Amino acid sequence: MGWYDEKGPLSAEAFDPRPKETSGISLYRSKYKSIQDVSAGGPSKQGYYVAVLRAVDLRKYGIEVVPRPTPNDPGHVELPALTSYNRRTPEADELKVRLAKLCVRVEGPFPPTTD
Repeated sequence: MGWYDEKGPLSAEAFDPRPKETSGISLYRSKYKSIQDVSAGGPSKQGYYVAVLRAVDLRKYGIEVVPRPTPNDPGHVELPALTSYNRRTPEADELKVRLAKLCVRVEGPFPPTTD
């Protein structure tokens, strides 16, 4: 989608919620899921990059990280302050910029998937 170029910074738009993310954008804890597992998480014709963040950094800036385990992913968490409902608000834009700045590194590219 053009959100990341290995020569430049990660775009804040990389954190734009998908339509189904109504209760918060999804993140995955590395204790439970590898970066390779995350990169294979859904269909993508373009392929994937994985942004790595640290929960301690998010919490330091008051960003709530809520555990929402699923049967297939006990390490699934969400950021309830950023949803598909509020994605176009100034507050959401500010949060996306903060997340991009807090990104420790970006892994990838990972190949496209078709599932």
